Amino acid sequence: MERSNPTQKKKIVLNYIYATVIGLLIIACAVVIAVVNANSTTSTQGVVTPNENVQVSVTTFVVPVKNATVAKDYSGSELQYNDTLKQWEIHKAIDFVANEDKNVYAATDGTVSNVYTNYLEGTVIEISHADGLVSVYKSLSDAVNVSVGDKVSAGSIIGQVSESMAQELNTGAHLHFEMTKNGAKVNPNDYIDLGNK
Repeated sequence: MERSNPTQKKKIVLNYIYATVIGLLIIACAVVIAVVNANSTTSTQGVVTPNENVQVSVTTFVVPVKNATVAKDYSGSELQYNDTLKQWEIHKAIDFVANEDKNVYAATDGTVSNVYTNYLEGTVIEISHADGLVSVYKSLSDAVNVSVGDKVSAGSIIGQVSESMAQELNTGAHLHFEMTKNGAKVNPNDYIDLGNK
């Protein structure tokens, strides 16, 4: 029987280690080259260099009726009593009570997307804003200041407060103000600061 030489075993192990190290170095170099090539071929369009001025647009929201009283605030889950309909209901809006014919203002920049009148809601204006947001103004007088397609800015007069909303008739002259995002009603308090009313 032939005996293996310990020196020969050492050489085989060392050769295996050298081959493994060299293989790993080759793989590492290939990865580095691939990353460098990927970064150098990426388009620089849209990359801001330190010398460029960056303009950030900030959306400003204003309270839609000045010096008004909040008769009924937004409630996504708590029931509130509707004195006109004599029932408890969720109220996903803010009711601003003010003198009839008091101006109503666009809450923020946008485009008038709908103007209509019906018995339950009165005269209604809907304004579409960025990011799927829509502000809705109900219980307005018939004489509105805007038409569908008009561009408005935050604080533009769009109409006047009235008692035209039959389903909240006992509230008196007021603005029923709603906001939706991507078609779902959201809390207007998340956008406007009632401390500035």
